[in-house]
Amino acid sequence: MRKELEYAKKIAVITKLFHSELLSEQEFEKIRRKLMDSYLIVGERSDDPMKAIA
Repeated sequence: MRKELEYAKKIAVITKLFHSELLSEQEFEKIRRKLMDSYLIVGERSDDPMKAIA
């Protein structure tokens, strides 16, 4: 449960920075992908090759 809360807090912070236009979309995606990888989150990724096929 603790890991999920850490991940949620970090995502909330970078989302707020992105919406405040303090992060570019590329920076946001890079940080989000790093967080997803470090917390082993399975989800839709913009660089997912399967998404490009569909």
